[in-house]
Amino acid sequence: MGRTGGSVNNERTTKMRKAYLFRNLAPAELEPFLKIARYRSYSPNEVVIAEEETGDDLFLILSGSVRVIKGRSEEYEQVIGMLREGEFFGEMALIDRMPRSASVYAHEPLKLAIFGHSDLRNIFEKNPAIGLKVVTAFAEILSQRLRNTNDKLKTLLFLERTF
Repeated sequence: MGRTGGSVNNERTTKMRKAYLFRNLAPAELEPFLKIARYRSYSPNEVVIAEEETGDDLFLILSGSVRVIKGRSEEYEQVIGMLREGEFFGEMALIDRMPRSASVYAHEPLKLAIFGHSDLRNIFEKNPAIGLKVVTAFAEILSQRLRNTNDKLKTLLFLERTF
């Protein structure tokens, strides 16, 4: 028996509501994000975004996981992070409009909600209270990621001094 469009939409709504990025939004406040989201599925090892490409979309993982990679070659890839359901990526290009700083590959079957920069900006301009809630969650996650990166660098510097 196939799924109806309604049950797919309910599942997407539930997953978006649980995402940290939208966790402080009331159901009516989430509605504009549901309207602007585009949805896409990826197979394992499929490229979602490539390092150095231009883009200004934000991606929210609805199911599955991704590998964030720097400098991939045919025989080697340096995984700098793994992201799972409820997490987002693509935020740096969304903020600074610079080329992508890393590549992202589907690690397993993947479903994403994709939000364009101009669509998000329109929501935030029309309702600054919603914008503040989302941007606050966004900043909390970015701060956490920066702290994790700093911890990794500290470990690398310690290892470098021991050799």
